Amino acid sequence: MFSDMMTMFFVVGSSLLAAATAVGFGLVLFRRDQSDTHVLLRGVDLPCSYTFRDGYLLSDAVRNDPFLADPDDRVAAWGDLRESLVALNHDAGRAMDALRTRGDSFLVTARIGDDDLSVSGRLQQGRSVVSISSTTPGSDRRLVDSAGLDAMTDELDLLRHALAFGEMALWQEDDTGQIVWANKAYFDLLQRTDPAAETLVWPIRRLFPPDKEAESGSSSRVTLDLPDSPDPLRFEHENTVYQRGALHVARPIDRLVAAETSLRDFVQTLSRTFAQLPIGLAIFDKRRQLVLFNPALVTLSTLPSDWLSARPDLPAFLDRLREHQRMPEPKDYKEWRAEMAALEQAARDGTYQELWTLPNGQTFRVIGRPHADGAVAFLFEDISQEVTLTRKFRGDLDLYQAVMDDSPEALAVFAKDGRLVFSNAAYDTMWPAATGAGVIEASRQWQEACAPSPLWGDLRDFVGGFGDRCAWSEPVETADGCGLVCRMAPLKGGATLVGFMPRGVLASPRPREAAPVGGGDRPQMAAAAP
Repeated sequence: MFSDMMTMFFVVGSSLLAAATAVGFGLVLFRRDQSDTHVLLRGVDLPCSYTFRDGYLLSDAVRNDPFLADPDDRVAAWGDLRESLVALNHDAGRAMDALRTRGDSFLVTARIGDDDLSVSGRLQQGRSVVSISSTTPGSDRRLVDSAGLDAMTDELDLLRHALAFGEMALWQEDDTGQIVWANKAYFDLLQRTDPAAETLVWPIRRLFPPDKEAESGSSSRVTLDLPDSPDPLRFEHENTVYQRGALHVARPIDRLVAAETSLRDFVQTLSRTFAQLPIGLAIFDKRRQLVLFNPALVTLSTLPSDWLSARPDLPAFLDRLREHQRMPEPKDYKEWRAEMAALEQAARDGTYQELWTLPNGQTFRVIGRPHADGAVAFLFEDISQEVTLTRKFRGDLDLYQAVMDDSPEALAVFAKDGRLVFSNAAYDTMWPAATGAGVIEASRQWQEACAPSPLWGDLRDFVGGFGDRCAWSEPVETADGCGLVCRMAPLKGGATLVGFMPRGVLASPRPREAAPVGGGDRPQMAAAAP
């Protein structure tokens, strides 16, 4: 039993001796030696940084830090770091003292074996920051914690699923043009183009022909024939330089091509429809280029159809109209150009409408309207005949007005609803208070200016169209003793003419031949000459 006890003590003692030896050897490896020549680094990750405030360590410290004797002792950390750096470079001590007392930044170098180190210090937001890094590119190591690694793995898995989920075919080519990578959409296209192939063998074949003249970032449309479909697949192909080769993408555009075809057919239908219109139509897109016009525009503008088909912009179109004298000649060209800019803005807001009187006597009505997607549409209508008729009608009205104004009889025409629609100069002179008034207000003015008479009520009923409407006249006398003859005559459209003449001018009033106005039993009024 004694021998067993001795053996047990021997084994325990040997273990303790080995542990003590290992600890001592570790201290030799991780701490500064007695000769103060260098620091041996084993397992340290560079770059590393230490943040202090008034000598107190604020940053996180790692276990077995080679520059700190006790990473948990944050008060003594500044002295430990200074002592370790002085062993690397004797100037590091003075530099750290200047950083702590005056905030002076520093940068010193050191060497451990074959490794060159860079030690820097700076003052940042009242804190002293000391950083240690390797001067050899690529020699620093970075620690990646498990959470960061999981996040990167998840992101990589997400990117792979995203590339496999989309319809775009992606593939990478090396500098020899050989495909070295492709996504799922590309492999699906390979399978569709060759359904008999059970397996794919690298290098996989190219689906789209190479375009050596295509620049990086340029795009082009390509097609891909399928054995099971009469219609080819359409793609928009782009490429960009990647590493020593290129990265390619092919986006399906079948729906886009179908939409463009539908739009083109629709535009052709509109063109055939607009071809029958007498109004000239010009549509400019958001870049103000002519995209649609009809034959009437060629006729009205006298511009060549081939020039219009070349899709000129709006300023060139207006300049050409001016050259062909199909718009009013401006007095000031600069002012005209400013007006054309205002024309475009007004058309974009949907407020432009103007009459153009051309040098040859024609008149155009020009209307600007906003269109979809920032486009602008202009309508040109020849209204020369309409303007001529309007001017002739206005001239006739002026002539008739002059003839009526020359008449000594005071004349007024009332509509069926009692509105005054016409009066001559004699009426405005005789009844200034009733000028512009309807039959109700005018008859009141007449009644107040004349002796009492039942005429005025009958007159209002006559204008309103109650009962028979036959021309008749009746004498009245003004308050100052002047005798007048008031006559009424029906006109077309339910209108009524009311006239006033001095009694001496008219030989005798015209009696009413019909029943009394208003359908009453009142006997006819005999108007005797004075």
